Amino acid sequence: MISDKLRNQTSGFTKEIQTLLNGTIADHVQIKAVALPVGDDRLFMLGHLLDKRTLIAQRFPLKPRAPKVELWMDVSFQMRLDAEREHLMVQQSFVGVFGSKDAKHGLFHYDYERNKVDGYPDAHLQVDASSEFFGTLNDPKCDPGRPLGALHFPVGGKRFRPCLEDVIEFLAVERIVQARDGYEKLLEAGRERFRKNQLMAAMRRDPETVDAFIERYGAREGA
Repeated sequence: MISDKLRNQTSGFTKEIQTLLNGTIADHVQIKAVALPVGDDRLFMLGHLLDKRTLIAQRFPLKPRAPKVELWMDVSFQMRLDAEREHLMVQQSFVGVFGSKDAKHGLFHYDYERNKVDGYPDAHLQVDASSEFFGTLNDPKCDPGRPLGALHFPVGGKRFRPCLEDVIEFLAVERIVQARDGYEKLLEAGRERFRKNQLMAAMRRDPETVDAFIERYGAREGA
């Protein structure tokens, strides 16, 4: 049976993501959560109108500034409790922007897969673009014709990877999509929560550094 702690924390995170998207660059996004058994563990899959049978989340449309252009966003998460069974943890996440509801290639996508086993960085960015110069750097024996979009750019690892708010900010400030008035406040609030959660997680995993900090700087009021 899935613990109430996992279900309750996942429910709260689901609402945060839905509120963030609908309050900034999207309309009528409905983030659904589906519980799955994984060996002796449990996890929740999250996504827009996630199908319980296929476990596939649907993309949702954005409003591009350019006329007569489609733009769709794909957002999904896999969540579980950490090793101590106390805190909600992202097992995998995907955020991508595409030119149609079903397109295989798009503008870019951010991926995160905890403890990725294929040698690529856990957190990485892939940009669907071309580069004549990069083509000259491919090893013809190993990677002939490898496109720029196949590269996995590391983006901060499990602790300091970009959050969904960063992607939304990029789309807004680069004038790719239309954003709602005052969207910046939602981004800053969400980003602050994310960073504090990541900092707390880092502190739990590295108590020696925490002790060293306290020994050096002491407990400061208002810090």
